[in-house]
Amino acid sequence: MDARSPTVLSYPELVAIFADIFQYTDTLTAETSPDDVATWDSLQHIALIRTLEMTYSIRLSMDEMMEIRSVGDIENVLRRHGV
Repeated sequence: MDARSPTVLSYPELVAIFADIFQYTDTLTAETSPDDVATWDSLQHIALIRTLEMTYSIRLSMDEMMEIRSVGDIENVLRRHGV
């Protein structure tokens, strides 16, 4: 794999979530972070958390909410919840 190739997401539905919450339609990778998504601020982070909880029928702890700093972090949290 080319070092510049995007990683394959374990949860492809995150693409739709990011488009809906952040209006972000560029390539989403595990490394995508608030540095890449201009609208990923603290208020939109809460909207992201709420959408993740509703979409995957999970409840995130405050520590997990704070842990999420990239798409890869979201995938790690979802895996821990058995999603």
